[in-house]
Amino acid sequence: MTKVHSSVVQRHAACVLAGLFLLAAAYAGAEGLTFFGWSDQHVQTDGKAQHLRDAVYTMNALPGAYYPDAIGGTVDKPAFVFGGGDITEWPSAAAKDTYDMIIRYALRYPSFDIAGNHDTGGLSPSTTVTDWLIARHGGLSYTFDIQGVHFVALFSEYDESLDNPAQPISAAALDFLKKDLAKVGRQQPVIVATHLCYDAITNRDAFVDAMKDANILCVLGGHYHKAKVDTYRGIRFVQLPSPAPGSVNEFTVFRVTEDRIVGIPFDYARRQWATDKARILDASIKGPKAPAEIKAPRTLKIGDAAPDFMLPGVDNRYYALKDFDKAEVLMMVFTCNHCPTAQAYEERIKQIAAEYKDKGVALVAISPNDPLAVRLDELGYSDMNDSFEEMKVRAQQIGWNFPYLYDGDDQRVSKMYGPVATPHVFIFDKARKLRYAGRIDNSETGTVTSADARNALDALLAGKKPPVETTRTFGCSVKWSDKRHLVQEGLEKWAKEPVTLNTIDEAGIGKLLRNDTNKLRVVNVWASWCGPCASEFPDLIATHRMYRGRDFELVTLSTDKPSHQAGVLSFLTRQQASCTNYIFDKDDIDAFAEALGNGWRGAIPFTLIVKPGGEVLYKEEGILDMLRSRGIIADFLGRTYK
Repeated sequence: MTKVHSSVVQRHAACVLAGLFLLAAAYAGAEGLTFFGWSDQHVQTDGKAQHLRDAVYTMNALPGAYYPDAIGGTVDKPAFVFGGGDITEWPSAAAKDTYDMIIRYALRYPSFDIAGNHDTGGLSPSTTVTDWLIARHGGLSYTFDIQGVHFVALFSEYDESLDNPAQPISAAALDFLKKDLAKVGRQQPVIVATHLCYDAITNRDAFVDAMKDANILCVLGGHYHKAKVDTYRGIRFVQLPSPAPGSVNEFTVFRVTEDRIVGIPFDYARRQWATDKARILDASIKGPKAPAEIKAPRTLKIGDAAPDFMLPGVDNRYYALKDFDKAEVLMMVFTCNHCPTAQAYEERIKQIAAEYKDKGVALVAISPNDPLAVRLDELGYSDMNDSFEEMKVRAQQIGWNFPYLYDGDDQRVSKMYGPVATPHVFIFDKARKLRYAGRIDNSETGTVTSADARNALDALLAGKKPPVETTRTFGCSVKWSDKRHLVQEGLEKWAKEPVTLNTIDEAGIGKLLRNDTNKLRVVNVWASWCGPCASEFPDLIATHRMYRGRDFELVTLSTDKPSHQAGVLSFLTRQQASCTNYIFDKDDIDAFAEALGNGWRGAIPFTLIVKPGGEVLYKEEGILDMLRSRGIIADFLGRTYK
């Protein structure tokens, strides 16, 4: 990945920590399954896709927005985004790479796609996009189950010899659909998606016959670039809109509950919902039943079968247990971003994945933690939390070479496996029976004398029983959602801490920068009238709370006039800045600048990270790159227990 890609992801992740509670409020009260649908993205042959920017931006921002009154409520965070085909104008490598970048790093949610006629190359066939789709989803036609709904992504070969945009659904596609629905049964709700829309399907009766007796909620299509709803022989056909140049600026928002399905286009250029009933799906259904609640985690025992799962990965695709069927042995590691023990094992996990990949071992990591249950002072060994977005950044930083999956929303999968700490290893044989559970090895940072997980892998690959089947695990406790109250309690406690402001002179600034302490010191120069200073201050206070339990200190230096001391203290109090705060004792900015030195040119905010002894590790003029600065702090203080 290029540095450009990395910086985009890092800038995005730097905002995540500060916004977690706002996001939680926006998604509170989620009801049913929400997903977004679009089609015919038509990334240009040279890779240009500026026309997708506003659509993706709006998708990312839409959760929390109000539906029209007739629908009611607010838009929940989508489980995924579905693309109805014609991803590219023509399947060039540049077009494929651009779209891959967009759905991995620009779009916040996992995505599914099917191929359209443009994606196969037409009269100049190319497998560039179809090969990519097969690698991503396991086939051109594939199925997946999410929140009780069965989805069929149905690829139908386009016959160019017909010289007509209207086409029949191919015999191969119909056969795939019939066989799949026969296995699903009549009760489970099903959504079928294929590139051709209702108006373009010339063998509608054969298509409907293939779905006979199944509980079809709707059929999704694209191809004709506009949102439209039709009903034929009791089947609802929903045409997805296109963001391509010259098309409508819309995507469709779907909500599926036990008794109702709604699909309503949203115009992201005008920021308004569709009102034409001919383009809105709103129908009664036999929808998915809410799964039985798992009240408490239960740790699997040796011999237990691996529970099925469907979880999003950091590459913005979903993974299920069946995706690893070809592996002789499956190693699942429950780990996370922030835990020092988990970080101590990151390289060893990578090594195991690399060394055993060609031996028949699939390694999968799952983060079980609810990021809203992690207190700021539990992040003192890391630069980020355990949110899905921050998992993407961490995986990129350290080069994860295996799927890294997120289970922090409902933690249902983690409760079925029952990890007690991060990391916690579960190793399954070919029949997916548990054969080893426990630690990776017996030493977090010292000499390893018992490589328990490797020993178990070697034994299973040799057809033998692991020499040790269970071991004690150690690390950070899993942050179950019932610990969220501890986060609130921490915030309330910190809010009560006294906030003070003292004056400082030139000599005091010099002493401050010499840093004759054993602490890493962050010095932030600011003023109460400075907008960017006020903007970054909450993140500075969060940083203070993250690392204050270690050899760390945050010092703020106000450049306000001494006569404004009361106003400065008022600002600091509102910010709950219980760190060390100073205001220069003279109305003389030149004297302040001389005392501060370090190439300061007068712009604020200005931040220095100063080692014990006075060496400046990092300085930033302007708003601080919070992720980068926290990374520097965590690296210096150490990411593991010593």
